[in-house]
Amino acid sequence: MDEGKIAVRYSKALLGLARERGVTESVKIDMDTIYHLFETFPRFSQVLESPVIKLKEKVAFFEEVFKKNVNSTTYSFLLLLLTNHREAYLRNISRIFLESCRQEAGYKEARLRSAIAIDTATVEQFKVFIRKHFNTEVDLTCSVDENLIGGFVLQVEDQQIDASVSAKLTKLKRELLASQS
Repeated sequence: MDEGKIAVRYSKALLGLARERGVTESVKIDMDTIYHLFETFPRFSQVLESPVIKLKEKVAFFEEVFKKNVNSTTYSFLLLLLTNHREAYLRNISRIFLESCRQEAGYKEARLRSAIAIDTATVEQFKVFIRKHFNTEVDLTCSVDENLIGGFVLQVEDQQIDASVSAKLTKLKRELLASQS
């Protein structure tokens, strides 16, 4: 079965179960935490995907890490993934689950990369800009990318505004090379 289909089916099932039990917000927080575990701890993914680590060990690992830290619905879902040998799809399941929650709430995902850390007031200005120009509420994630040299890159779903110094230098280089031809 296609990896994308598996992730979509499991995320929809989890969302339906969370709604049914009235714990959607709690499960959303858990899935957000789990999704960020993959970015923060690359070994987390390796543990889940490892064929060498036995099911019993993975269950013990999940019990240690998640049992007391997540909603019981989330924990039962995680054990189901292990039982069905679908733990390798957890990253995509959590991503799709969060996207579904954002869409239902009328939010769009946006990413802001800047050359330096941005203060809270400036982040709020970006949110106001996005609300005005994209006519939507926004879930904005900020990160620092020193390769930009200066400026920022704002991506709202599939649209991107690149106001970085590195992009301007690349454009200038292309123009200079084109003028020499």
